[in-house]
Amino acid sequence: MLKRTGTLREGEQFANAFFTREHKVKIATMLSEFGCQYIELTSPVSSQASYDDCKYIRSLGLKAKILTHVRCNMEDAKRAVECGVDGVDLVIGTSSFLREYSHGKSMAMIKQTALEVIEYVKSKGVEVRFSSEDSFRSDLVDILALYQAVDKAGVNRVGIRSEELLPEWSTTSSARSEVWLAATLKPTSMTILAAQSRGATHVDTSVLGIGERNGITPLGALMARMVVTAPEYTKKTFDLPRLKTIEEYVASVVEINIPFNNPVTGFCAFTHKAGIHAKGTHSVMTRPFL
Repeated sequence: MLKRTGTLREGEQFANAFFTREHKVKIATMLSEFGCQYIELTSPVSSQASYDDCKYIRSLGLKAKILTHVRCNMEDAKRAVECGVDGVDLVIGTSSFLREYSHGKSMAMIKQTALEVIEYVKSKGVEVRFSSEDSFRSDLVDILALYQAVDKAGVNRVGIRSEELLPEWSTTSSARSEVWLAATLKPTSMTILAAQSRGATHVDTSVLGIGERNGITPLGALMARMVVTAPEYTKKTFDLPRLKTIEEYVASVVEINIPFNNPVTGFCAFTHKAGIHAKGTHSVMTRPFL
């Protein structure tokens, strides 16, 4: 399972996030060195600063692939490609509410636009992911038909916001599925594992889970789970001892405390007043992260 971090895109929507270029460069560098395979940046259309920062971070030559997240229209796609990114993440609302009150497009128009934009991005040799916004309020038949069309157009990945869509999708498509899950109602690290068992190949995370509302899947929580379920892969792929430094830096930038019960890095994550198995617990659980 490949890890994407949206700390510099989803995370920028966090209430206390006001990243400067210096912040962005340091966070991107730390995450690349940690082992994240993809780093997603804010849309270059949102501001001139975002455009300039996107181009600059892409020029750093990081190991991680640099992506940006834009609306599914030709103007945004061209602006993204100008930045030299490795991949463009396209999104468009598919629920009846967003079709009526946001962009005003029918499902037929959404499909036509998506196919045109995907063709353009692919013609530039850039990876493309397509996802729908407001999936939970969208018609499942509509989403499947749209995703099947973009699959045939050759997208590299489709973004899925509902694990219920995964089983049917993973058995009928060639595009890989990427899951983005909000932490609104339940712990997302457990939900991600369920999604993986249903066919997900890529996971969207952010450091400490920062994002809009109460965030998305925390990178550290997922690492804590993966080091148990897939220890060899996790230790080989990720430089786990870097995790604490990354979380501390991001926490300082957005002016929050690392939660006391944060997996692995919380200040009392391994405290244990009873001595029966305290040493064993600390040794076994913390060793990969030291």
